[in-house]
This record gives sequence, C-alpha cells and structure tokens, in this order.
Amino acid sequence: MAEKKMTDWHRKVLCNFDNAWSATQDMREQIIEAQRFVRVSGAQWEGSTNAGYSFDEGRFEHYPRFELNKIARECDRIIGEYRQNRISVKFRPKDDKASEALAEKMNGKFRADYQETSGGEACDNAFDDAVTGGFGCFRMCADYEDEMDPSNEQRRISLLPVYDPATCVFFDQDSKQYDRSDAMWAMEMFSMTPKAFEAEYPDSIAASLSRDDTGTQYDWSTPDAIYVGRYYEVRIEKVKLTAWRNPVSGETAIYDEEQIKDIIDELTDGAFELIGERTVKKRRVYCGLLSGAEWLEEPKRIPGEYIPLIPVYGRRSFVDNQERIEGHAAKAMDAQRLENLMVSMIADNATQAGGDGIPIVDVDFIPGPLMNHWAERNKKRPAVLPMTSKKDKNGTVISEAQVAGWTPPTQMPPALAGLLQYTGTAIQQITGASQLENMPSNVATDTVDSIFNRMDTQSYIYMDNMAKSMRRAGVVWLSMAREVYGSDTPMRIVNEDGSDDVALMTGEVVDRQTGQVIALNDLSQGNYEVTVDVGQSFATRRDATVKSLLSMLALIPPGTPKHDLVSSMILDNMDGEGMDDLKEYNRNQLLLSGVIKPRTPEEQQMVEQAKQQQASQPDPAMVAAQGQLLAGQAELQKAQNEQAAIQVKAFQAQTDAQVAAANVVKILASSDSQQKSDIREALKLLGQFQQQQGDNARADAELVLKSQAQGHAQRMDISSILQKSTQQQPQQ
Repeated sequence: MAEKKMTDWHRKVLCNFDNAWSATQDMREQIIEAQRFVRVSGAQWEGSTNAGYSFDEGRFEHYPRFELNKIARECDRIIGEYRQNRISVKFRPKDDKASEALAEKMNGKFRADYQETSGGEACDNAFDDAVTGGFGCFRMCADYEDEMDPSNEQRRISLLPVYDPATCVFFDQDSKQYDRSDAMWAMEMFSMTPKAFEAEYPDSIAASLSRDDTGTQYDWSTPDAIYVGRYYEVRIEKVKLTAWRNPVSGETAIYDEEQIKDIIDELTDGAFELIGERTVKKRRVYCGLLSGAEWLEEPKRIPGEYIPLIPVYGRRSFVDNQERIEGHAAKAMDAQRLENLMVSMIADNATQAGGDGIPIVDVDFIPGPLMNHWAERNKKRPAVLPMTSKKDKNGTVISEAQVAGWTPPTQMPPALAGLLQYTGTAIQQITGASQLENMPSNVATDTVDSIFNRMDTQSYIYMDNMAKSMRRAGVVWLSMAREVYGSDTPMRIVNEDGSDDVALMTGEVVDRQTGQVIALNDLSQGNYEVTVDVGQSFATRRDATVKSLLSMLALIPPGTPKHDLVSSMILDNMDGEGMDDLKEYNRNQLLLSGVIKPRTPEEQQMVEQAKQQQASQPDPAMVAAQGQLLAGQAELQKAQNEQAAIQVKAFQAQTDAQVAAANVVKILASSDSQQKSDIREALKLLGQFQQQQGDNARADAELVLKSQAQGHAQRMDISSILQKSTQQQPQQ
C-alpha cells in the first residue's frame, strides 16, 4: 500500500513538472538566449531578432562577425552597484511576546549563516542571472555543521547557489506572487553523469522516459547526463496541540505532536498539568529526490513552513495570462546585433585588397600553378604577378596576357555612418549607459553624488526586486530557525561591523511602557517582522559617519565634554592598521561613560562592576557636606573655649581685686586716722574705676560671644542644608 502511494505520488510529480516545463519552454529559451548573448563569445550572431529575422542564415557566414559587446558592460555596471550596496535582512519585534534583544541576535545569526555557508555566492549568482537573463534563484537547507563528526548534532541553515535556474527551477503554475509564497510545489533539477549516478544510487533505475509510455515530454536521461529532481511540496496537515501549565510558576507552554515526543517524560516528572488540547491546521514542507523512473529518496519533512527556493527576477509581468520575464539585455539585443553587422560590413570592405577591386582576367592566361600566386596576393604581396600569353603550336603569341579590368571598390552607403552612430546611441538609451568616462576630473563631489543618484534610478528595479527576494529569504530563514536553533546552545553571531560574538538564542521581553523585563523568550515565541535595508555597505556608511563627525567637531569649542565625546566617536568609527588596542580602550571609555550600550556579556559585566565601584566610593557632595559639618563643630568648640577663657580671666581679675582690697585694709589698719581718711577717699575712687572697667570688660566679652554665636549659627544652617540635599540624591 505504501509503495503504491509513493508510485502514485511520483506519477503526479512528473505530470506537474511536465505541465510547468511545456508551458514555459519558449520563455526559458529566450532567457537562455539573452544570457548567452551577454556572456558567451560568438553568441551575438546566434538566434534571431525580436521580429524573427534569423542571423544563422548563410548570407552572413563570409563576414568577419565582430562583436562590440556594450550590453555586457552595462550589466556589469548594475551588478557592481549591487555588490557595493548589499541588501541586509533585519528582524524586528512584532508583538508584545517578541524580544528586541533576541531580534538583534537573529540579525547576527543570519549574518553568520550567510558568511559560514555560500550566502555571498548564492545571492551574487542569483542577481547576475536576474540582470542578464531575467531569472535567478538560490535555495536554503538545514544541514549539520560537521557531517564528518557523528557526535556533533548541531545544525545550521545554509544558503546555496542554484546555477542555470532557467533550465532547472520550476514552480507551481498556479502561483502568481513574485516570491512564489503561494506555490504548493517546486522543483530544482540538476544533472549527473551516468557513472556518478550509478555510484551514488547503485540500486536505482537510470531509464529514459519517452512520450509514448508516460505522456511526458522531458527527457530525463540522455547518453551524457541523467537528470535528478529535488522536489518540494507544501501540505496543510492537521496537528494536535497540547497546553501544559507549570504548577510552580503558573506559566503555560504549548507543544505540537512532534515536540511532545521528546519532552513528555520531563513534563510528567515535573508535575506539569495538562490543561487543554486543540487541533489546528499547519503548513508543512516535504522534500524528496526523484529520477524519471522512481523516487531516489522518499519525501521527508524538512524544517520550516515554506519552500526554501528563493526566486530573483529582473523584469516580471503577466501578459495574456502568461508570465513574461526579461533581463537588462532583452530590449537592446536588436540594436547590438545591428551595430555588430554594420561594423563587420565596414571591416570586410576595408580588407578587400587594400581598397582595390578584384582583377578580371581570362582564366587561360593564368594556368593552375600560377593561380595560387593571384589567390595569395593579399597575404604575400609579391612584387609581380605572373601571367601566360596564349600561343599556337608554333609558339606564336596569339593573344598577349593582360588584365581585362578590375571590379570597382565597394561603395559604402552614405547613411551607414549615421546609422552606426544611431545604433550606439540607441544602445545607451535602452540600457541606460552612463557617460561617466567622459566626465571631467575637476567636477565637485556634490555633483558626482547627484549624478550617481540619477544613475541609481536606472538600476532601481533590479535592486528592488532583489530586496523582495532577500525579505523572502528572511521569512524562510526565520521559519526554519524556529525548529533548527535551540535556546541552550551558544552560537556564533556576527555584528554589523563584522566582529564576532557568542550568544544564546534567547532574549528579554521588555515592557515598552514601564521598561521592566517581563519574560525571557526563545525563537518559539513571539512574532517578528522581516525587513530589508537597501543601502551602502557598512564600511561606506562608517566613512560617511566619520566625515560628518569631523565637520561637527569643527563647530564645538575644544576642551568641552561634547568635543571629547565627538572625538571618541570618530575614533570608534575609524579603521586602520594597528588601531585595535586604541579602539578597544576608547570603546571601554565610552561604555563606562554611558555613551554606548554594552554588546556582549563581558561588556555588560564590566559596566556593572564600574557602577558598583562608583557606588562604594563616597560622593564628593557628601564629603563636602561632612567637611562643612566638622568645620562648624570646630568653630563651636573654639567659641566654647574662648568663653571659658574669658570666664577664667574674669575670675582672675575678681580675685586680684579682692587681694588688692585686703592689702588696702591691712594698710589702713597700720596708718593713722588722717591718712586713713585720705586712703578711704582714694580707695573709693579706685573702686568706682575698677567697677567701671569690669562693666566694660563684661560688655565687650558679651559682644564677642554674641558675634561668634551668630557666625556659628550661620555655618550650622549651611551644613544642615547641604546634608539634607545629599541625603535626598540617592533617593531620587
């Protein structure tokens, strides 16, 4: 039963492929003809004009058939513009469950996959094919990082080129969108030699299919090659989802049938609660290898929800319900053929006997041996050409040998020069050829930039189509990454400046209103928008940034914080030999000052340590306030000491007065009455004087103490205010 199912599936695939091949065969031949016209020498004399005039006829076989391939130069110009302005894929959070930090990590992981695999070759080859012929393609797949190491289970997403897609890539005929997101099947063909096919698939049948027995028109097997198809098919399947709740944290997780097989033991052992089940429809992609006779590898499910074939188109439109595809060369091929024809005609005329005509002679005058001298006259250029006169049997000259005449030189039509000039102008107008080679060297930079901006419009359609394809590649990559990349394995990511980091594919979900971290999610949660950035390369934009910062630096006064900041930013964006250590030191200074955000866990740790050290060190304002407080206390102590000294001096003065009074009493006791009366009057006056002096001293002491108390009170008020403001700063 299973074998019959595979056989029926194989037959259906062949019918779908044959319908797609027969419906687009003419268009694919035109694409191949255009690619050969641009890239293959001699191919510009193949095929026919757009109106059907064939150049394969014998009338042109005697012309030199020169090729002045101007179209290839214009195609290379567009390709060069693309390679100077690469298109990068950006992931951005789309809902509240998505993480900004995880989106940045996905940007780095996509760049890492692009570099580690053949991403550059795949995209460049697809764009080249789209510009020259009109159709290019590249594919994506999930494979092991090291297939030779059985212990390495780590997988990655690879970007791989698809060569000659016009002959080997086919999509569902019912799909109409540019990126083929609505296609339900697709196929990529590739050829193998019979010997290689037998070595790779020894038990398979390398049989040729003919129209008689299968109804197909494509010959899958030839004596030189056997064609193998990599077939993709999208199926909408019903999937059973189960919801589990963590009894500790209360968080809910949803798993499908495939995911639950690997973690059912952990869920039951962890006492998780099954809270619900639901059946939903889900896109799934199957991929298999087939030959014209059988499945070489039966279809198996691959990661992701979309077909990993990314088409790239030059010009694409639908006319008469049929897809029309053209490249940059299609419209200019007739003008290029006409110019080649006219140049070849002029060259052929110029090489005819140095401009002379062909001699007209009687063949009897030039016997067989002499004919070779005439035939090779343009190569050997002899001094004379021999001829033989006609003679009778007796040797008498009947007719003297001579040239009867010469064919006139070929006259070029007068309109040929004007037509040749017109065709050159027509090619430039059709292809949008530039005149930069005729531009003077002293043109201002702004003028050159303006010219290049006008030139961008000529190749914009190709760049815009490539941007659509790269966005599709980002969508397919994200769908595959949800299943390929886990959250517990460190992975290499590449920053925009080309530096490497190692990170886990997890990210904090931050509430945009409060700024608080509310969850830690992985790739399985949240929705992300895929965008593309079409512009100059990072190195070019960095040089422009340095140029702008230098102009800004001239307007900022030296010695100011902004001047130092701009100087540091200039150094951070500069690149040169031997600047790594200096740039690292400069970046650390910018991190510690808070100008730039940390990018790695090491930088985050360094910033946190700096904050902790800064918090442990005393605040300068607090130190100043404490100094003011201590100064006030010292002034108070000084005032108290001075007051005590004044009191001691007053007590000493009082004691001295008492001693003096005692001495006076003693003198009075030993003197007579008259002397005693005089002495009493003198003592009375002396006592009044001493009392007046004591009152004055006390008044002066009170004034000194009062002024000192007022100064101390003012200093204490200032210290109190500083102390309060310092205590309020940490709270704010």
